[in-house]
Amino acid sequence: MMLERGRYTSGRIALANLSASIDGLERDRLEGAAFDSLLALSKHLFLRGGLLGRIADHDRAESIATEAVDLSPGSARALYLRAQIAGRFHCFGKAKALLDQALASGHSKQEIDVETAALLQATGHYDEALVLRAELAKHDPGINTLGGLATLLAEMDQWDAAEACYSAALDADDGVSPVPCAQLLFEWGVSAMRRRDLDRAEDVFAELDAILPAHVPGRGHRAEVALARGELDVAAALITPLVESSDDPEYRAVYAEILAARGDSDAATEAELAAEAYELLLMKRPEAYADHAAAFFLGIGKRPKRALVLASANLKLRDTPRSRKLVAKAQHAAHPVTLVHEVAT
Repeated sequence: MMLERGRYTSGRIALANLSASIDGLERDRLEGAAFDSLLALSKHLFLRGGLLGRIADHDRAESIATEAVDLSPGSARALYLRAQIAGRFHCFGKAKALLDQALASGHSKQEIDVETAALLQATGHYDEALVLRAELAKHDPGINTLGGLATLLAEMDQWDAAEACYSAALDADDGVSPVPCAQLLFEWGVSAMRRRDLDRAEDVFAELDAILPAHVPGRGHRAEVALARGELDVAAALITPLVESSDDPEYRAVYAEILAARGDSDAATEAELAAEAYELLLMKRPEAYADHAAAFFLGIGKRPKRALVLASANLKLRDTPRSRKLVAKAQHAAHPVTLVHEVAT
């Protein structure tokens, strides 16, 4: 896979334009912005937060969305926005109830279907999600609908179909912004990592880096790939800048893993800093960070019993193969002697 160079606007320019738009919308807000302006500001902040690994942007985006909802709390658009926010932070039951209310209040069924498909996929209802994803892609075969279908197929272990769908999604992208493509490549790379195809993951993340070098989650996962391949210097070069630029503890956790692999005594200090940051996030948004925190405490965080509590809580929210696998690993790590005894008897 090789994207045509020059196909998209410079990633640096795209991010500068995004931040400029945010600044302009923030000024509008101070002068008394309407619902649409606040909604645009919230969306832009969520987007930048996702691209640059800024949890602070996500918090700000939620606050702005709440302001928008307060302008018209019972409207279909407000209900739909509340559902999106709930789903984003893994409050899936609340999100589903709000989507039902938004649909009953007259919100666009197509937009409801997009969010419903995401909820079904997130909670492990793959067959139901597939019906919606396939229908959406059929009626509007664009990068977002085909990309959503590809990611679902990957989670269903239908790798060949997923690869074909990812490629079709790229071909369907007729825009000049690198952002939709970057988001697609990120999901593609993550899918390759989950099936342990590290070479494929590296190829995809390299393409992502070429069009949007500042994509923090992409660089972070590329560092994980390099670590898994034993390329410790490459991994360190990728992750080190992210530890300071992002307030997401995931990157400090990866950094700690790299230090541990090098035999560096600073690994324990970095892991403890990541643990403290995860606990603060869990106090604020336990649903949103249970899975990532569980994986951390199961690994370099070295608190398997804490991992088991979090993995079990995550499984209650989303009964997926990955969630079940995480619980099984945590159970084995937290109670290894018990499990060995049970097998023996």
